[in-house]
Amino acid sequence: MKLILRSMGKYKEVIALTILIKLFGTLTELSLPYILEYMIDTVVPRGDLWVVLAWGTLMFIAAVSTRMLNVHANMRAIDTAHNVSFDVRQALFERTVRLSGSQFDAFGLPSLISRMTSDSYNVQSAVQQMQSLCVRAPMLLFGGIILTMFMDLPLSLILIAELPFLTMVVLLISSRGIPMYRQVQKRLDSVVRVMRENITGIRVVKALSKESYEKKRFETVNEALARQDMRASTVMAIPAPLMQLILNIGLTLVVLMGVRRVDQGLMQPGVILAFLTYFNMISMGVMGVNRIFMSLSKASASANRIDEVITCPADQQLLSASEAKRPQHYTGEEQILFEDVSFTYGELDGEDTMPSTAAEFAGEKRERAVEGLSFSIRKGESLGIIGPTG
Repeated sequence: MKLILRSMGKYKEVIALTILIKLFGTLTELSLPYILEYMIDTVVPRGDLWVVLAWGTLMFIAAVSTRMLNVHANMRAIDTAHNVSFDVRQALFERTVRLSGSQFDAFGLPSLISRMTSDSYNVQSAVQQMQSLCVRAPMLLFGGIILTMFMDLPLSLILIAELPFLTMVVLLISSRGIPMYRQVQKRLDSVVRVMRENITGIRVVKALSKESYEKKRFETVNEALARQDMRASTVMAIPAPLMQLILNIGLTLVVLMGVRRVDQGLMQPGVILAFLTYFNMISMGVMGVNRIFMSLSKASASANRIDEVITCPADQQLLSASEAKRPQHYTGEEQILFEDVSFTYGELDGEDTMPSTAAEFAGEKRERAVEGLSFSIRKGESLGIIGPTG
């Protein structure tokens, strides 16, 4: 999540304005049932047509304003999400091309591809959801409950009593969802790896008549991805119907108690209608909160994978041209000079040169690939190096 918040910081002014527009849109939406209740219980009994038309016009303006403000805020959220995703992919690509050979091998090309594509898309979706729903959903949920408290406190207590159960469902399921989606992304890495190997080596596959073998090989990793994704999606699909059941139980109790209170003269009929409308809003708020947690569960796993690459420490500290020291025997001619150069991949003499995020791939100690290499190539000269590859 640090990556998402860090990337959104660049657009904090734009995001703040989007949230402000969303705030006004949600407030006008919350005012609609209150206006409706006032019209039914207070304005209509007066029998003044012009007053009814005036309040009806006000309700129409509030409804249109709600729609326009929400649509405008959503469009701005989409633009910002695309910009954040662009920045994340750019930063990931720039860091990828600077990875050393050992770091590149440790992460793996298929994993880097899936981080660039699937993971960055999950981040983009989360940024959009955070702007669109992180204001509207909680305000519909808590704002609806607060307004119902002003209308009729006993009925609103039924909705308030349901909040702990709704919160417990969301927290328990989301705590299991994040690790499961992290496994989904790892399975996706395997699918990308097999697909890439077959696409780049398709001529060899055909020459050796290995189409059936590679088909079964891809089917194996594809089935593993499908099973893991199904498990994660099934777990994250539990909250929606469960929370809807809890809310429907509350709605039934509200209707039964509301009818009884109307018969006793303790409340007006318009209050029940307003309660039903607010209940729908509260239900949308709960579903919105659930969508936020689902999106953040995916994005959190993806953002951590992207951040592993972006924050991966460099293998070597390279000196700039101004800081580098020239050899004492340098003659001023244009040349390429190697002087006592040594190089190794991975671990050497107990010193781990692998990135901390990929240390598990380091494995055994390595021998030096190059040791004590010295030569120079002057302008106009050429050098050929022959021998076994690798």
